[in-house]
Amino acid sequence: MRQRIFTFIARMTYRHSGIIVLVALIATALAAGVATRLQLTTRFSDLMPQGNPMVVEFNKIVEEYSTASNIIIVVQGEPDQMKPFADRLAASVEQLEEYVERVTHKIDEGYIARHGFMLEETSDLENLQDLFSDLALIPLLAHINDSFEKEYVEDELSLSTKEKEDEAIRYLEGLERWIKAIDQYALRGPATDPAVARDAVYTLLVGDPYYLSYDKTMLLLIVRPTFPITDLDMCVAACDTIEALIDDLAAAHPGIDAGLTGTIVLARDELVAARSDMYLTSILALVLILALFIFSFRMWTAPLLAALNLIIGITWAAALAAVTVRTLNIMTSMFAAILLGLGVDFSIHIISLYTERRAMGESVPDALRDTLNKSGSGIVTGALTTACAFFTLMIADSAGIREMGFVMGEGVILCMLSAVLVLPSMLTLRERIAARIARHRVRFRARQFTFIGALADGAARYSTPTLIAVLLLTALFLYSALHVQFDYNYLNMEPEGLTSVILQERMIEKFDISPDFALITTSTVEDARTIAEAAKELGIVGGVESISEYLPSQEQQQRRRPYLWKIRRDLTANRTVSPITPGTLGRLIEELGRLEDNVVELSQLAFISGRDKVDRTCQRILGEPGESQGPGPIALAIDHIGEDRTKAVRHLNHFQSQYEPILRQRAMAMASPDPITIDSVPTDIVERYVSRSGDRFLVTIYPKEQVWNIKFLNRFTEQMKRIDPRVTGTPPLFLELIQVIGRDGRRATGVALIVIFLLLFLDFHSIRSTLLAMIPLLIGAVWMVGIMHLIGMKLTIVNVMGIPLILGIGIDDGVHILHRHRVEARGNIRAILSSTGKAVLITSLTTMLAFGSLVFATYRGLGSLGSLLFIGVGTCLITSLVALPALLGLVDRFSRRVDSTRSTPRDHAAPDAA
Repeated sequence: MRQRIFTFIARMTYRHSGIIVLVALIATALAAGVATRLQLTTRFSDLMPQGNPMVVEFNKIVEEYSTASNIIIVVQGEPDQMKPFADRLAASVEQLEEYVERVTHKIDEGYIARHGFMLEETSDLENLQDLFSDLALIPLLAHINDSFEKEYVEDELSLSTKEKEDEAIRYLEGLERWIKAIDQYALRGPATDPAVARDAVYTLLVGDPYYLSYDKTMLLLIVRPTFPITDLDMCVAACDTIEALIDDLAAAHPGIDAGLTGTIVLARDELVAARSDMYLTSILALVLILALFIFSFRMWTAPLLAALNLIIGITWAAALAAVTVRTLNIMTSMFAAILLGLGVDFSIHIISLYTERRAMGESVPDALRDTLNKSGSGIVTGALTTACAFFTLMIADSAGIREMGFVMGEGVILCMLSAVLVLPSMLTLRERIAARIARHRVRFRARQFTFIGALADGAARYSTPTLIAVLLLTALFLYSALHVQFDYNYLNMEPEGLTSVILQERMIEKFDISPDFALITTSTVEDARTIAEAAKELGIVGGVESISEYLPSQEQQQRRRPYLWKIRRDLTANRTVSPITPGTLGRLIEELGRLEDNVVELSQLAFISGRDKVDRTCQRILGEPGESQGPGPIALAIDHIGEDRTKAVRHLNHFQSQYEPILRQRAMAMASPDPITIDSVPTDIVERYVSRSGDRFLVTIYPKEQVWNIKFLNRFTEQMKRIDPRVTGTPPLFLELIQVIGRDGRRATGVALIVIFLLLFLDFHSIRSTLLAMIPLLIGAVWMVGIMHLIGMKLTIVNVMGIPLILGIGIDDGVHILHRHRVEARGNIRAILSSTGKAVLITSLTTMLAFGSLVFATYRGLGSLGSLLFIGVGTCLITSLVALPALLGLVDRFSRRVDSTRSTPRDHAAPDAA
């Protein structure tokens, strides 16, 4: 049946070669037009099962909340340089109305100025309620000390959470600015810029409004886009435009270094890298394959026809992918390079055998018939086993893996069909054209790779020692394979040296917070408040954002309102400010000394509690006499006041007259008892945390550490699920993806083995032949993973799919050898491998070159997949050329012995009968 089909194909491709090639080219042109509709996405959430509740929730959040995806501008430099640069940059970026909805680089000063004290915790209000009873400098410092001692010295839990740690740092920085203002006025008096007093008051009440790192060397601007992260073309255009604007502005600020990071920027970088890789690896693979083809066959036209045939098959595959899956993901983006390596196998086997038959003097139709009859079954079986290995991936839960299975499976089949139906017509047409032009037949020289035949013959002759050596190596590699590790760091799969990744890592270091956040939505503000408060108590949480931070409950407002009324009464009643006199100056110095002692106490508490950033801030305020840092601002202020007391009294009274009205006005405004409702909250804040439909509220929870550490990722995700099982976001999604891919990989490997076994059995109709084909494959797969561990490679969520894939890819070599062995006379292993071995070697080398081209991809995840498959094809080639001939030699000798045993009785019986 098969021979009749292949004979018919050979006859049709010879008789109608021109029509077949023309139809194929027209179909390819149409397919190319359809293939242009293919889109590319690089979000790892697109690899997840799209029906997964976590993915569904994530996609809803991305569509409903503009803050779910962002662009972060990272500015580095000195604080006095970064702040004006950030102000100018924010104003310029906000003018990009097509891409930018809003830029935030400070807290909402207007809202804080109106409701600042209402937003404070009740316990904090209790501690600071007496602070404004007298705004004169000496009693004000005394009340600051009283509040400090209640808040931090007497309360052992004052630094128990990350939120409290940040509040302590903000409070200390306000005190530092206040003390520095006292020192400046003590030295310069009226010559001091009035802005010093104004800024000191604001920082004392609110803290530094800019989004500055703890060490004041990094400042962030958060850009809220007008588009979702799913609009990748807008991602690219927006990031490119903002980067150009940053470069222009930074040129005028030589001390500033600025760049982009954030989810949208990472998506842009991944997309640009993936597009570049897709073209680079495909072209590189094609060039390398052509070079090897030409070198191996010592001809030009046939390899070029094979390349054209490949392009036809891959174009058909791309068109079908555009109609079905429509979008390429991280795993399928390199389908062209992989199909180049897999699809060329079919062309090599056809051209190799065809040139042999023509060199032997056969006519074109006879050579085509013999070629397809001898190699056709192996080609079809190899293609079906490889395709089915890919198709088994479609049972995966992961959308990315399912799509990869379909795209690669249909691609292999279409490349096989192109090779069987179109390539013979091309070869025929080539000979006809050459004959008309040169008026002589094309000369063929069949090159036999006799060294392969010799190698295989040696393995077959000495099968026992060969197989023992193979088993020993397999045991070694199996031991190594059992120790292979998994790399859970997704950033290690990104292109190396990405500015966005580098800046993200620096952000984590500087701000003690990871931008890879968890997301939870609620139906009420109170639910959002409950979740936010629960998250703040966790030590693994670096920060929490919620509308509840700006909207206290009515009960909270009711409890806080009496303290606000007291502050307002004190500010209204006590308007007399006592001047500083030479007699009271000593008390001022005492209060400064008391403040220094309190900072020392807090420093010790921070050190014991492991709050290093609080401790460092305290040390900066205290200074280190005798060291390079020198005395701190408190010690300097005390020294400078004591140098000339008369001048100090005069200058500090001027300071008092400068800050007092500003402090009174700001404190009075911040102590507004007016109720806060959702309508009172500025639109800018509401849009961050309230859905566009207005009925859902977003809570964003930032991890304290890098989430790519699997232990931390597990712990963080587990605790987030305890808070709310519906949690989504990067950390839980990635953990779910790891589990899904691990489960899919195991399932796909098992199913692939079963499917390959069944296909081989249907093809060979023999358990023995089926096992002979699979044993070298399994040995090669073990060697692959073992070598992977020995050279220091790790499994990732991308390259782990190479394990089931190699089962389908690596089976081809054994299938072709066994088919030829069944056709040829038993025991003729040298002749079989000298001929078929040449095609097997060249096809494997071309496949290795195609996979090797992925190593040059900037996206390191694909590079690791290419490396793994490169190793796998190489190990399967070795086992097919060494282990399989040894097995065949063993089987042949056994069969001869059986045949000899069966024939012996007849041989002895013949003389008796005579």
